[in-house]
Amino acid sequence: MKINTPKDLSALLRDARKAKKMNQAELAKQIGVYQRVISNCETMPEKMSVDMLLKLSAALNLDIKVELPQNTITKRSLSF
Repeated sequence: MKINTPKDLSALLRDARKAKKMNQAELAKQIGVYQRVISNCETMPEKMSVDMLLKLSAALNLDIKVELPQNTITKRSLSF
């Protein structure tokens, strides 16, 4: 599923959790946070940290793939 908006991310996380037949409290316990944190991630995903997104993705068996449009990466932009 391609995520284009925070609302898309919210729906994906909620649907993935429900597909695993987990409530917010169970998911929270699994990743070591309070239930309210899960609620906030599902209702305000734009405020979620990358670290939290990675934890939720791992717990829900979701893969994250970031793609850049073709021809946007050049040798110069990859220089360090």
